[in-house]
Amino acid sequence: MDTREKIIRTALRVFLAKGYEGGSLKEVADQAGVTKGGIYHYFESKEELFSEAVAFLTEGMREWSAARFGSIDSTKETLAAILSSGKPMADAFAELVGEDRGTHAHSFVGVLLDAARGSEAVRRRMSAVYAETRENLERLLTDAQERGEIRGDIDCAALALEINAFMEGILLLACLDEAIDLGAAGERVFRNLWTMIEA
Repeated sequence: MDTREKIIRTALRVFLAKGYEGGSLKEVADQAGVTKGGIYHYFESKEELFSEAVAFLTEGMREWSAARFGSIDSTKETLAAILSSGKPMADAFAELVGEDRGTHAHSFVGVLLDAARGSEAVRRRMSAVYAETRENLERLLTDAQERGEIRGDIDCAALALEINAFMEGILLLACLDEAIDLGAAGERVFRNLWTMIEA
């Protein structure tokens, strides 16, 4: 791992622990074993570091998603895998951040909202990531509709939004309620969903 990546991974851990406003470049530097000037060698500002850290994380999760869901052929199996992927997603997230396992994935939405309030660049980047997620889901659902696998009266764009909102919401709820089993909850939601949309 090169110095730039080490700073990014450290920054993610600091921001996830302290929030965007609470996490300082000094703390990132101390934990990464570099000077504050060392951070400025790679990043012009805290905002740029955070934005690049988000890019690192989203690209890593995009690669994880492609590996996990890319080889599944049927729409039904793909949706089942997506909706029950909460725990594996949290594990992949923790690995990217550099933790063995934790609640980081659950708290990330709060950190993003915190940062987006203060940074238009961060807000735009995350808006694009979520838009891409919904577009991919909508394409999956539209193709399934055209093949006659799901009902023809389904609004695929709205359903893609619902699935995206569920995935974000279940991670947040699991952070607040330790009794929630991410995998089991996703499987139950999938069964309900498929019953409603199957052709």
